[in-house]
Amino acid sequence: MAHEEKYTFNIKYLLGISMVSALGGLLFGYDLVVIGGAKAFYELTFGLTSPEIKGWAVSSCIVGCIIGAMGVGKPADLYGRKRLLILSAVLFFISAVGTGYAPTFTAFVLFRLLGGIGMGIASTLSPMYIAEVSPASLRGRFVALNQMTIVIGILLAQLVNYIILESHPIPQALSDDRTIVSIINDAITVQKKKAEEEKSSAVLTIQTQGLLSEEQAERVASGKFLASLPLSIADPLAINKELQKEKAQVALLHIDGLVQYYDEQLNKTWNGQTGWRIMFVAEALPAFLFFFFMFFVPNSPRWLCRMGRGEKAKGIMATVGGSEYAQTNLESINQTLSSECNKNEFAELFKPKMRKIMIIGIILAIFQQWCGINVVFNYAHDIFKAAGYGVSGVMFNLVIVGATNFLFTIVAMLTIDKLGRRLLILWGSVGLAIAYTLVGFCYYQHLQGVVVLLLVLLAIACFSTTLGPVMWVLISEIFPNRVRGLATSIAVLSLWVANFVLNYTFPIIKDAFNIEVLFWIYAAVCVFGAIFIKYCIPETMGKTLEEIEHELVG
Repeated sequence: MAHEEKYTFNIKYLLGISMVSALGGLLFGYDLVVIGGAKAFYELTFGLTSPEIKGWAVSSCIVGCIIGAMGVGKPADLYGRKRLLILSAVLFFISAVGTGYAPTFTAFVLFRLLGGIGMGIASTLSPMYIAEVSPASLRGRFVALNQMTIVIGILLAQLVNYIILESHPIPQALSDDRTIVSIINDAITVQKKKAEEEKSSAVLTIQTQGLLSEEQAERVASGKFLASLPLSIADPLAINKELQKEKAQVALLHIDGLVQYYDEQLNKTWNGQTGWRIMFVAEALPAFLFFFFMFFVPNSPRWLCRMGRGEKAKGIMATVGGSEYAQTNLESINQTLSSECNKNEFAELFKPKMRKIMIIGIILAIFQQWCGINVVFNYAHDIFKAAGYGVSGVMFNLVIVGATNFLFTIVAMLTIDKLGRRLLILWGSVGLAIAYTLVGFCYYQHLQGVVVLLLVLLAIACFSTTLGPVMWVLISEIFPNRVRGLATSIAVLSLWVANFVLNYTFPIIKDAFNIEVLFWIYAAVCVFGAIFIKYCIPETMGKTLEEIEHELVG
């Protein structure tokens, strides 16, 4: 156990350099989530219809993350964490401006890929850098700063999206009618699949009871639904009358024409033409600030030691905790490097003890993604739309989700160095399994509105207090000094591959199964994750990186 009570740490200095490095996390969070608010609009702009293309639009930046995480490990060990973080800031800036400008879907994807490379670099190096400059007794909460800035980035993206949307509000009648049309279309899609499977030749109908919320059903009954629909598309009165029957004939609802008409109307709005582009361009400002302030941040002292620049490293550590703290840590770092630093790093990863730590890191990274929380962020529009919310309601709910994420990340920062890493992520896994099971039950029972929102917030709270910040802390702690850059990049690469698979397959699986099945699958994953954590994850709280290395690898 590290004994650091005798040292006085320069908290302001530590907080300053950690917050600048953690700006990479803010951009990571913004870039990851901003697409959720723009989704309804860019899909119409670029004419995206198939589940595969929609999945590619969201997950294309994750391919960039994979490239960034795959390529950053060795350069980070050769050129340092600082230079690569500056490069990521440049990529974020270019991506923000380019995505907002993109005249074609191909250009949109290319700029998202570029931003993804920046995300891959930042998500690997920001927590690593903070871990390498922080004292053991403070490391958990300082590395958790990176998760804090990620959730600030998420909240910022959701606020920016909402403010832009509300600056030019979508007409309420358009929002309400388009939501109802979408619900009807989804119900018809399900019935068509059943008819195809059963090879039925009967007249296709949909059950109207329980299909719409009370407010939506009242809109239909009052004749307000489709009130402004041109007769050239369909007869509004006839459709309203048909929907008030116990079973409505699909052929009489003219759903294809309704979907096309309301999509065109939404696409003609200011948000459909301009607003969604500004959502992406707004990221350029924090990207520039990240680039500028990184020039005032010192190199990692552990990287400097690895490069043989011990005196420079000692000076930085002395600024952190005084000369005695610097001397003690310098000796400990050099002991872990002296006998191994010239060995082949890839060969090191395949040694039995090191292989065990790599497997733990990779599985933990994959689990953090496959627990399903990023689907809630990236596809929140679809989730809340399925729960009966219109475009404005979805955007407002996203802000609530972001605020919940932010508040419970603060809880994690206050507890991570008191309760420990292992206990927190174990609790989080169980909590997510319960929340997802209940969300799935709501969709199965056709429960809509605030109930679904509250359960989604419960899932967000569980993740933000546990798996969200703790995974990044553990990944930054468990790997030895001599291979930390390479090993961390492999673990983060695994995370982004898992993220890509999750986001790309969500619309495809959602198209093939009912949405409740998806949440039950994520609940099952969380149960298996809890079992893995209970029996395989070590506790690292309060130990120096060198002490952790000695215990895990020897």
